[in-house]
Amino acid sequence: MEVGLRLAGRHRPTDFWLPSSVSGELIPNPEFASRFVGSSMARMPRSIRLSERARENTLRIVVFGESAAMGDPEPAFGVPRCLQALLEARLPGRRIEVVNTAITALNSHALREAARDSQRLKADFWVIYAGNNEVIGPFGPASVTGGQPPGLGSIRLVLSAGRSALGQWLTGRRALTADGLSLTQRWAGLEMFLDRPVPADDPRLLTVREYFGKNLQAAVKYGLNSGTKVLLSTMAVNLTDCAPFGSVRPQSTNDSTYLKWAAAVDAGRLADQQGDVGAALAAWTNAAALRTDHAETRYRLGLARLNAGEGPAARQDLERARNLDTLRFRADSGLNDVIRDVGRRLGTDRLLWVDAARDLTGPDTNQPPGVDLFLEHVHLRPEGNYRLARLFAEQIVSHLGSPATSGPWLNLNECLERLGWNPFAEARLWNQTRALTQRPPFTRQSNAELRERFLDDRVAEANSAARQMGLTLAVQRVQSVVHQNPDDWPVREQLARLLQTGRQWSNAAVQWRQILDAAPAHVVGWYQLGESLVQAGERPAAIQAYEKALSIRPDFVDARLGLGLVLGESGQRDAALRSIDTALSYSPEHLQARVNRGLLLIGSGKFEEGAADLRRAATDNPTSILPLVRLAEALSTRKEYYRAANVYAEATRREPANAALHHRYAVELSRTGRLLEAETAFGQALKADPNFVAARVDLGVALAQRGRFGEAIPEFEAALRIQPTNTLAQTYLDRARQQMATPKP
Repeated sequence: MEVGLRLAGRHRPTDFWLPSSVSGELIPNPEFASRFVGSSMARMPRSIRLSERARENTLRIVVFGESAAMGDPEPAFGVPRCLQALLEARLPGRRIEVVNTAITALNSHALREAARDSQRLKADFWVIYAGNNEVIGPFGPASVTGGQPPGLGSIRLVLSAGRSALGQWLTGRRALTADGLSLTQRWAGLEMFLDRPVPADDPRLLTVREYFGKNLQAAVKYGLNSGTKVLLSTMAVNLTDCAPFGSVRPQSTNDSTYLKWAAAVDAGRLADQQGDVGAALAAWTNAAALRTDHAETRYRLGLARLNAGEGPAARQDLERARNLDTLRFRADSGLNDVIRDVGRRLGTDRLLWVDAARDLTGPDTNQPPGVDLFLEHVHLRPEGNYRLARLFAEQIVSHLGSPATSGPWLNLNECLERLGWNPFAEARLWNQTRALTQRPPFTRQSNAELRERFLDDRVAEANSAARQMGLTLAVQRVQSVVHQNPDDWPVREQLARLLQTGRQWSNAAVQWRQILDAAPAHVVGWYQLGESLVQAGERPAAIQAYEKALSIRPDFVDARLGLGLVLGESGQRDAALRSIDTALSYSPEHLQARVNRGLLLIGSGKFEEGAADLRRAATDNPTSILPLVRLAEALSTRKEYYRAANVYAEATRREPANAALHHRYAVELSRTGRLLEAETAFGQALKADPNFVAARVDLGVALAQRGRFGEAIPEFEAALRIQPTNTLAQTYLDRARQQMATPKP
């Protein structure tokens, strides 16, 4: 069976490192994570191509961990990248090679296997920064069927069996019935775990810590046995500005203790609102004493103590709140104690130590870590990545065993400049963070509204900085960094994205091709190359780029959509429909896929079938106007103005402040002769945007059509004040004045 399955192409390699097409070079296995969470859930490692043996005079460092170590959501500015920039400047005579093996959503079970296979790299240093995913990651109590982790021996047996084609086939069949030991659905973010709380007194946490310790110890030993110095670190998390995601519920809401606690909470909230620091501290102290197991209460007490200037006590309370959080998305004190214990038990001069949980601080060293370092709960903003990388770099340099270095440490701005940081990248980072935190579980946190305002301010600041710098200057600055570091593909990626922003599609495609030569499994890079080629008018080459992306990641929905779109534009409608249907098989509720399918069917002459898809998209996405707008546009093209107006009316109910929607609605009403309703809709558009010239002109026309020239003239005049060169408004104004001057018969 094993031979037969392999001959049938049913076996995928499981090692982390695979041989590349170039002899002596290795690339990360794009499917490495599938062994732990199934193909549909698997995230990919950062693409790279490197020699199995480091070149002469090269300092090779391998970084292990999860999304925080990887640098999510912008790995180009993550800890490994900052570490490289810092060491390049500090050690100017050496070539620095920092290899990022971290993968989002995995945990120590995968880290152990990645470490085993990375012994072959013969690195100078390993950096291990992991621990956030032990509860929610593979085989954790929040991820397994039934919530009870299997025995460590069973886990190891399953992982070993997964190396064979037979084991992969059996695991795949189990995954289809949601009966596997690991996650089987598509990755949908942390909201997947909302109904899987693990309180602080849950006995399964003892198992989690036991498995973590054994996996971590094995990984460290792999490094030490290969002759590598291993840098081990505890996990820093957002304590100050990340409220607990969940708190234990009381067994009874009628007993006297609960009622006293509720009264104390009300008093604390009122004191917080009034800014009464003393009263808030007293109330939250009382509440925490009444319910010692309640995460949110302990968190509010920590903030109260922080406001009262009690820094050390505040930190203890905030750490306790993190430990009590029932949705365990952050490494807690127990896991950090495991890391410290592994460091003590394996004590050797080749085992380096950084206590990031204690030592990672912002400019105010007395302030527990918060938004000054973190984007949300565990992922670091560039300032945090820099500071953590600096802790690692200082340890590495001190253990090089070489003469004193001559280079200085880069400051934050110098480090980020070396990595191609620019205001456009900053805006992208904050927008990604805001999009993430606008979904559960972040929306359920008590400080969600405050964080939303903070992120809005950061996005506005970044956009303002981008406008002030201008795209041309941003491109020039990043180009300069690329010229100085031509082999550094992540910097070249920043340049490619800027060129895309400036719609320099052909130039962007040139950059993406060079990036993909250095990072051949960069699936997003192949997709972006396809996007650039489409815009540059090179459809056949775009199809090849999309297909390459899909050969690496068949369930990459955006690439399937891009392929479907270019196939449809090339007249290959059946192939386009198959591509979109495949995308929907992976993500049935994907908004853009469903909309594209509807539009493709409408373009193929199957209007009602396509309209049904757009209606389904609108139903599945009750806050989105996109499917409704596309349906209304299609109806208007068919001159079904009455139906189009009704659809636009539905869209305006979803976004009542959208001036353009009200305007479109009014236009369709005008086409049906419903001028009074159109007048009202034009008014709504102008209420939302008083400077909306087209709405001013169209309202004037609607008034003039009803013979109300005296009311129409001010609208045309207002349009001309806003846009003096608008010839249409001037023409209608002249006609209206002429009508006013003409005596009535």
